[in-house]
Amino acid sequence: MIWTKSLETGVPKIDEQHKELFKQADNLVDKTQIAKVEATLTFLKGYVAKHFSDEEILHRVSAYPKADFHKKLHEEFSKALRGLLAQYNAAPNKQPVILSINSAVVAWLREHIMKHDKEFAVYYLAKQAGAKR
Repeated sequence: MIWTKSLETGVPKIDEQHKELFKQADNLVDKTQIAKVEATLTFLKGYVAKHFSDEEILHRVSAYPKADFHKKLHEEFSKALRGLLAQYNAAPNKQPVILSINSAVVAWLREHIMKHDKEFAVYYLAKQAGAKR
């Protein structure tokens, strides 16, 4: 999955973190050594948590009216990712699970960014513009 401008929200911190998430998800497909795959999975788990936390801080400071719903989406994805990681750890054949993780992360990110993060970005950027007046 390649990052494209169509995925940009206009909020630099969020966009940079999204780019890194896509890069790491793509790394899963390119890696052939299990140790490197496991390092990428560990990184993804921590980075997703940090990214969600950073986004949720922006929700709170901007008084985003859909913050609770957005946080619930983050929690559901985090739970799904933990489940995929557990499947990976239990699987005798790791490659199919790696591909499932990659597909799930990329598909969820794409949909979440295009629908929910862009909606938040419109709100957040308008609020920022109003504060600068």
